[in-house]
Amino acid sequence: MPVYYTGFNASPLFSNQDGIITSISQLTEISFPEITNIEIGWNYFLLWRDTKLYITGKISENENDERNGPRLMRIPHESSGSCKMAIAGRDSVIILSTHNEIWKYKVYDDSWQKVIPFIPSNDNLHAEYAIKMSQAGCTVVLTNLGRVFNAPVLVEVPKRVKFVDIASGFDHTILLAENGDVYSMGMGTRGQLGHNDLEDCDNPRLIEALAGLRIVQISAGGWHSAVVTDQGDLYTWGWNTSGELGTESKDTKVHAVPTLIDLKSNEGEDTEVNVKSVECGNSFTICLSDDGSFWGCGNNKYGQLGKLQQDSDNPRGFARLDIGTLDPKTVKRFKCHEWGTAIITE
Repeated sequence: MPVYYTGFNASPLFSNQDGIITSISQLTEISFPEITNIEIGWNYFLLWRDTKLYITGKISENENDERNGPRLMRIPHESSGSCKMAIAGRDSVIILSTHNEIWKYKVYDDSWQKVIPFIPSNDNLHAEYAIKMSQAGCTVVLTNLGRVFNAPVLVEVPKRVKFVDIASGFDHTILLAENGDVYSMGMGTRGQLGHNDLEDCDNPRLIEALAGLRIVQISAGGWHSAVVTDQGDLYTWGWNTSGELGTESKDTKVHAVPTLIDLKSNEGEDTEVNVKSVECGNSFTICLSDDGSFWGCGNNKYGQLGKLQQDSDNPRGFARLDIGTLDPKTVKRFKCHEWGTAIITE
């Protein structure tokens, strides 16, 4: 299961005779045996071998320090089980164990802290536990019952709404409801909530511009957001200083309402492409179409978009990406975070 990466790097996994290569400008296979998944941090990676989790990156200024890894991360209490899910933050990793405990690992202190349980225990048959987590200004947790915690506080949600997915940027979170509606909460000063204003919102609020559409996938990164409909349409909104929304607009830096995006060929012509999934990084966006092609827009300073098929350093409209010899049929999933992009293959 090869995993490929492009973008900013601080790990000794990518190095040469001159030292660590900080900018990977094209999709490159990660040379880590038996890798099954990756989480991208600001200056470190989390690498998975099934339930074994390794960390590697710039943990110490000394490049020869063994703390820079890769090294195995072990939850200190054996009774907690092994790692099941991990979210990479700037200076800490939030981990969900196989026994559904949540732990916080402080990267630079090499210390562990068990998070006091905040999900209430139920005596009925429907035990509640975390199924997804995200880190924005705080840790947001989605449970198997469709409830959301702005840890440790239960978020007040509209009646009869069950959430099935969450995604967070720097200061905001978007939430996908079971019926395909999208809600958002958090800071809205850059239009990232999609409510056609710049107001903050403490609790999930329906994004009315998407009402009537059935959204099947969501993503958020930095100060912008993106979603895909069941018809293969792509919508983006929020901050657009680097062209991360793909609207090609240079004059408008804030799009406070979701905008339908058209993908165009290198010659500028509209293409009949259905989008399958989308991922947002700090100031860039990448989507995957049903024909297996990757498209990206926004900041490419560290190579996070990889190679482009057109002559543009930081495309404002979505440009088709050059994935080299990688067979699109082998792509299992892809992810963008911070200043990097990873593709996991079968």
